[in-house]
Amino acid sequence: MDVLIDKPAKLKGYALHRLVEQHQQGKPALWADEGTQVRIRPRDAIPPAYEVGKLLGFMTKACVAYGNKHRYLPTKDWRGRKAWLEAQGVKHGFEVLGVHVQGQMERVETHDGRSFTVDATQFSGLLRVTDKDKFATCLINGVGKVGKAFGLNLLIVH
Repeated sequence: MDVLIDKPAKLKGYALHRLVEQHQQGKPALWADEGTQVRIRPRDAIPPAYEVGKLLGFMTKACVAYGNKHRYLPTKDWRGRKAWLEAQGVKHGFEVLGVHVQGQMERVETHDGRSFTVDATQFSGLLRVTDKDKFATCLINGVGKVGKAFGLNLLIVH
């Protein structure tokens, strides 16, 4: 389902977004920077069918944002971030059984030299599938709304 491609060591921000866009020839995809590689999940991929009750290890870097103004929690508020992920799980067909949360902000550089910051919380842990159809959709569309163009919200399961 995922495509892994090697990336230049210092490529980040908008340049990395463009690399993914060029690889996908303009078709939508979720992606994640994994250091020496980029993981790309095309939106037209067919996700594996996980049965209800299946336990899976997971990780994601997600933008924990509230409201239309992209309000972020303080980076040390791991309980609020955990609650956000649990609420996403209810919407997306999984239950969080255990999670490690590391709140952080990430600077995104644009093509024209501007920059801004977004929440880029690291989550890793164990989940249980509660709705196989919603979970399959989550694997293709991501766990959050904000930041997909910048490598956020891709749920990676093992």
